[in-house]
Amino acid sequence: MLRGAVFAMAMVARTQPAPAMPRRGMLNRVLMHAGFADPIEHFEGTFYGVTAKLDLNMRTRVADVSLNGVPLGGRVSGTGWLKDSEAEAGTVILERGFAKRLHRRFVSIHSARLDRQQHTVTVSVNVPVLGVIEIVLQ
Repeated sequence: MLRGAVFAMAMVARTQPAPAMPRRGMLNRVLMHAGFADPIEHFEGTFYGVTAKLDLNMRTRVADVSLNGVPLGGRVSGTGWLKDSEAEAGTVILERGFAKRLHRRFVSIHSARLDRQQHTVTVSVNVPVLGVIEIVLQ
């Protein structure tokens, strides 16, 4: 009976849809095959002993995120993107493994906003003790 319950839970966990990476449009595919590199912008900031680094692909708006610091218990990194792949602000979707590693540390990323004029990314994060804070990466 216990085996059946564990098996059922495992099957449900495996069938949960994983967040899909944003699809590349036709223009992005053509540029990729033509050999044009995607423009990558680097953003960085520090808050409460944690250094956040963000490498943002400006065409696809997919970001490689790296967080490092004692409050996090070391280094945590992964990939995230906006729910609406055409927008420059909104809800953030994280790859499953990255979201799990943050969840274990009671941290969640809610939204992000790119400001091209100021060359900043503002991220809304829920952290233990402090609650929801906004971090500006330059």
